[in-house]
Amino acid sequence: MELELPKRLYAEGLEPQVKKINNCCCIELMRILKEAMSAEFDDVKMDPVFKHIIAIAENKLKFSGKLVHSFLCKQLIVSKMHAKWFVFARTPLRFSLQEYHAVTGLKISRESSSEVVKWKRDGGFWSDLLRKGGKITLQSIKKVHLKEVHNWTRVDRMRLIYLCVIMGVVMGRDEKVNIPPMYIKLVMDLDKLRNFHWGLHSYDFLMSSIEKVRKKLGKKDSYIFEGFSYVFQIWIMEAIPDFGEMCGRKVSDNFRGPRCGNWKGVAKISYEDIIELEDSLTNKDELFSVISATGNGDVILDADYTRKDEMEDERVNFLLDRLKNKFDWSNTKWPVLEPEETEIDDADNHDRGSESDNSMDSSLS
Repeated sequence: MELELPKRLYAEGLEPQVKKINNCCCIELMRILKEAMSAEFDDVKMDPVFKHIIAIAENKLKFSGKLVHSFLCKQLIVSKMHAKWFVFARTPLRFSLQEYHAVTGLKISRESSSEVVKWKRDGGFWSDLLRKGGKITLQSIKKVHLKEVHNWTRVDRMRLIYLCVIMGVVMGRDEKVNIPPMYIKLVMDLDKLRNFHWGLHSYDFLMSSIEKVRKKLGKKDSYIFEGFSYVFQIWIMEAIPDFGEMCGRKVSDNFRGPRCGNWKGVAKISYEDIIELEDSLTNKDELFSVISATGNGDVILDADYTRKDEMEDERVNFLLDRLKNKFDWSNTKWPVLEPEETEIDDADNHDRGSESDNSMDSSLS
């Protein structure tokens, strides 16, 4: 029996368009923090764990909702829990933990004791908040607490910046959502904060967000997209260099480090531009189906990114084998998911939670 190809969510050229994505990854928050606490912000932006993340704001890379939405509609439906596949110009492209790590550089290995965080009372704002079991959101930070930080200790102001980087950018949570006590406990000890597996944690949340959005595609003119959305956009710009040139430019051709720190630009692109590029690409144009920290297309599957509970899917193995053999995809006819299959798939995934949500729930018990 010949192996089948994964089905694409929508037929090529028939992907639905939306007017707006409500992007929860708030890079603009970095500018607000810099204006309110410039000295502390300058210290935090030099932190080796987060400096490449903050560089997205420093480099003024803008978000392209049209590009991100277009790719969310180009998904290939596979059984993998921890990786997403997409298709562009008939070529499959993988977005997995390997690609995520190449873009962010954030830690992906989980320490056995990383969920157990003890903290010491110091009489400051965050210590009192934890002691009283208080609630705080990014929205309340912007509207209320930024007006009061001049009365705080310097270390508490730095903790606030770290929390905003994590909650507002790395996790890309809605500003109305309460900041988990676990995050606050972590900023009470900056060594533990830096050692936490933010890469794995934020990647899992982004995967769950992509899955939630998939069920809304074609049903509304706009939707909320949580998670580190800029990573997804930068991955597209890296995997398809033409999009990189259309949406921005690299800071340096000799850049060494996580790729999120090497892009700037306004990212203005239309649906017509995206369609035109897809129609015009040939098998001679550069597309990188897989990306790693060491290059493009050089590592198909690194063992460091494998997950013990990952689902086996021979269709994905088939794609990987073809990629290893430099297969020409230009004449590939991808099957398309039928509407009734979408309904069945939604029902099957209704109770599946993300690892990030589950691990955070257990850590707070």
